[in-house]
Order: sequence, then structure tokens, then C-alpha cells
Amino acid sequence: MRFSICIPSLNEEKYIDKLLNCLVRQTFKDYEVIVSDGKSEDNTRGIVSGFKDKLNIKFMDSPKRGVSFQRNYAAKNSSGDYVIFFDADVQISDDFLERINKFIEKRGVDVLTSWNRPLSSRLDDKFLFFLYNIVCLELVKKIAPGAVGVFICVRRSSFERIEGFKEDISFAEDYELVRRLHKNGFKYALLKSPPIEVSVRRLEKEGRLHMVAKTLKTAVYYLLFGNNFAEKLKGKIIHESGKF
Repeated sequence: MRFSICIPSLNEEKYIDKLLNCLVRQTFKDYEVIVSDGKSEDNTRGIVSGFKDKLNIKFMDSPKRGVSFQRNYAAKNSSGDYVIFFDADVQISDDFLERINKFIEKRGVDVLTSWNRPLSSRLDDKFLFFLYNIVCLELVKKIAPGAVGVFICVRRSSFERIEGFKEDISFAEDYELVRRLHKNGFKYALLKSPPIEVSVRRLEKEGRLHMVAKTLKTAVYYLLFGNNFAEKLKGKIIHESGKF
């Protein structure tokens, strides 16, 4: 099997059906889907179960709640050559997997991600995502490559070699994973197309200016402190605001 698509979920009934419908429409079909659920209290299970006749899909109750644990748990119960991690609130084009597969066959990369595009018509959202793509992904890709957890595709053997996501990290775990892969000599790629379409619910919940400040601070610490950036950033954030 080529791809194992791993989706951590927690109360995603409003979003996950859109992603699963995107997967149903994929022109590339050699993949499985594993939903690792953190004991949702809504109808996430029921919605996923409704796709059993349309997808090669498994719904798994994760024994522990936490995005890193749930991603690792899904990956351990998958079989694809490459593991794709999607957040439950993203959407993709019908040829997304086909284009990713062609790129892998041509370039032989170990880990890749793509530019993010907001599921929003607001001009400020489009600008913020463009700024993120340029500053936090494009400009630093050769010296400190990174990826956001909405979409990461990684070769299974490489992922297992570094023992997956660090489960004691509660934020920036996506960048930390790519940092370790890069440090261990694995090949990284950043694609502008196909983009991953991302919900703006976090911007709406936390506030756009707050999210911009938090993202830029993460990027600065990532560049300055290397593999220790997550711990140093955590201490800084907790000291300043009591939360991340």
C-alpha cells in the first residue's frame, strides 16, 4: 500500500466529513485511512462509520488523548509505505494524492509538506496565510525546514527511525518532528502546489493578531534554538501568559 492517511480527531463532527469526502474523490486510490479518536463526545464516530462503504477506513479509539500520541497510534496501526498526517479540518483537491505520489516517485523525498491556503474569502486571512508560507516555510526551508501538522507526508521507515512524534510536546510538535528528520539527514521538500486548504477556526477562536504573534515567535525560536526550541518557547510563553 502506498499511503496511510492518519487523522487524529476530537469532536470533529462539523469538519471531518468534508475531508473524508475529499478522500472519496481522489483520483489516486492506493491508500488507507485511519482515524485515531481521542474519545469524542459528539458524532465523530458515526460520521466516520458512514464512510466504510466508500473508503478503506478504520476508526480507532485512542487509549490516550493528545495529538502526538494519536498520530503515533494511528501510524503504528497502518501499513503504507508513506504516512500522511492530516488534521480533521482540512480539504484537498481531487488529484492531491496523485500529485504527491508523482512528486515522490520523481524526487524520492523522505518528508514533505505544502503551502497552506485558508478556507476563507477574507483578504486578511489570505494575506496571513501567504505571510506564513513565505516567512515560516519558504524562506527557511534550506536551513531549518518545517511543516505544520495540517499536512505532513513522511516515509514510514524514516518516521520509525526517529520514533515518531514526541508525545511530551504539546505544541510545535510538527516542526519538532521535521527538525529531527532534517538533523538525521532525511530529505525534505516543500511544495507550493497542490496546497492544503485549512480551516480558519483557530484564527477565529484565538484572534488573528494573537495567532500571528504566536506563530512568528515560534518561528524565531525555531531558528535560534534548534532542537531545544520547543522547551525554550514553552517556558517563555508560560512565563508571559500562563498558556500557549
